[in-house]
Amino acid sequence: MTNDNHTIKVTGRGTVHVTPDVTRLEVNITGVFKTYAAAYAQARENSMWLVKVLEYNKLSGKQAKTLCLDISDHQQQVYDDFGNYKETIKNGFDLEQRIKIDLGIDNVLLNKVVRGIGKFIKGAQIAIGYTVKDASKPQLLMLERAVTDSKGKAQIMAIAAQCALGEVITIEYGDWNMHVYSQARNIHSSQEAMACSTDSLEITPDDLAVSDTVEVTWQLLPNKQ
Repeated sequence: MTNDNHTIKVTGRGTVHVTPDVTRLEVNITGVFKTYAAAYAQARENSMWLVKVLEYNKLSGKQAKTLCLDISDHQQQVYDDFGNYKETIKNGFDLEQRIKIDLGIDNVLLNKVVRGIGKFIKGAQIAIGYTVKDASKPQLLMLERAVTDSKGKAQIMAIAAQCALGEVITIEYGDWNMHVYSQARNIHSSQEAMACSTDSLEITPDDLAVSDTVEVTWQLLPNKQ
């Protein structure tokens, strides 16, 4: 309750459970190369093979979205014969490449894509997770529930304070970027990817629980008796 005893600010929480309809692959590829040109050429080749794997499985190559492509100096620490640190020198270039691929909920297709990535892109690591195509509807429902939760709490507090609950003064909500995602499995090497089967990737995703809060300021009125 504020100092003037006319308003009360209450935090409400809303939670929704969402059934995932997207399987998300995040392909992570790293390496060390002698030259910048060699690192960049490898990144282009990796992207090319991802497009070919998707197109071979009758998918659009545009479904491969680059999340990160970073080529930076490779730093190597130098030590003397006694193990004492001497200096850090530049010794080539580091490549970090992350690519996102969204598929439907289809374990047969998932297995084909994972095995293709393992076959043609050496050193690829794959994170398999689940999300939804459209997060706007569950987000709006979550906000509605959060405001309702705030009102319920405010009513109880108003009654305890021998007041009546009035109109909403302000609603504060700071983050509209709701992250609906659950990671299910990591594939750590090309060999592991190529060893996958439809059975080994038989993952039934559970509903995703998403929650957030809002702060609502309510007017407090004298209790009429």
